[in-house]
Amino acid sequence: MKATLFMLVCGFTATGSLFAGTATVTFTGPNGQQDSYGNYISPYYGTVNGSNATLYCDDFANYVTDGETWTANVTNLADSAEVLTQTRYGGLDQTLQTQGGGTQSYDGQQLYEMAAYLSTQFDSNATDDGNIQDTIWDLFNPNAGNSSEPGPIPSTEAYLYAAEQNYGSINAANFEILTQVNNPGLTGGIQEFIVATPEPSSMLMLGCGLMFVSAIVYRRRKANPNI
Repeated sequence: MKATLFMLVCGFTATGSLFAGTATVTFTGPNGQQDSYGNYISPYYGTVNGSNATLYCDDFANYVTDGETWTANVTNLADSAEVLTQTRYGGLDQTLQTQGGGTQSYDGQQLYEMAAYLSTQFDSNATDDGNIQDTIWDLFNPNAGNSSEPGPIPSTEAYLYAAEQNYGSINAANFEILTQVNNPGLTGGIQEFIVATPEPSSMLMLGCGLMFVSAIVYRRRKANPNI
């Protein structure tokens, strides 16, 4: 028992990541909100390796259906090398408008960090979540998707400017990207999603709790070997 709990403590405190390598993802469905074009928007619901997860879509060019299950590469956003090689848009460079009226070029890592920042801005009671989602989609390809579908083009640049100004404030290690295995192309696959992982402080607290339980169990077993 002590050894098992110690292994759990080490596993939880060594990383804030919930998942590693590849994972089985099931899309449960959207929250019901739509943007002005009628597209269902984040946050979505699903499971990753059987655990409930809140999913934020960064990928308008592909599709997913309720109940669909697939295998995804799990890329921690802090791992720049894997962001480049395992994700759908890691190699992308985009020139975006800036608040001062100019433009600036951003690489794939920065674009994902902007999307991660925007994923923290959703509010189920807000009326502007559609613009947040459309801004995320617009970061990667404003004209993606089937030609018969409009958008997604946000009606305001406010969230783009906020993302440009604040993406550096996030802890990239707290976000992971779920990209369909063996289908990294820009179209013809299952949508890519961002998930948030627990804050390191939360994991540390959990680890401390497990260590406390481990110590109690060890002392009781030492006092009574029959337990």
